[in-house]
Amino acid sequence: MIVEWNPERPKKKITELIVRTIEEGGIIAYPTDTHYGIGCDLFNIKSIRRLYAMKRLDEKRALSIICRDLKDISTYAVLTDFSFDIVKWYLPGPFTFVLKARKIIPKLLMTDRKEVGVRIPAHPVPVGIARLCGRPVINTSARVAGDEVMSDPRVIEKSFGAGLALIVDGGILMSEPSTVVKLTDDVVELLREGKGALADRLSP
Repeated sequence: MIVEWNPERPKKKITELIVRTIEEGGIIAYPTDTHYGIGCDLFNIKSIRRLYAMKRLDEKRALSIICRDLKDISTYAVLTDFSFDIVKWYLPGPFTFVLKARKIIPKLLMTDRKEVGVRIPAHPVPVGIARLCGRPVINTSARVAGDEVMSDPRVIEKSFGAGLALIVDGGILMSEPSTVVKLTDDVVELLREGKGALADRLSP
């Protein structure tokens, strides 16, 4: 099902539908400031495993989370003074920052080094969904492993079928990945160059 939802002028029925879908373990797709993402409740392990299966993705491949704000990030990941200054400067924006995960994060979402990728997109929909849930939501690109990211919500609906409970329509997005930066051990390491541009002071 494809729905329209504006968190700045939310319709009650659609808002309730989004919340109910996630609470009941549904997987949803949504627009971000980079491309369409798909995700589910951070703590629903069954839903997370279904998400991996839908994408034909190895469970060793860690998924990132979308947070509401910096306080949210600090609840689920370790922010040192060094990483806090950087994250505060670049977020909201098209960046994924890899930080040490706190124990509250499900192990399935961590890397082997107990790290987690965090995002605060500069887009009202994914942040609004996280606010509705009262906690972060899983974030991974809307694509099957090895294929291109899907930019059209109707293509996403057709490709994933019944596996997706809901798609929030954001129109057709020009797909571009986030820039991924690792900040553990107070060192800047560029893992993937994407839409977000790093300032000279952060050049690895």
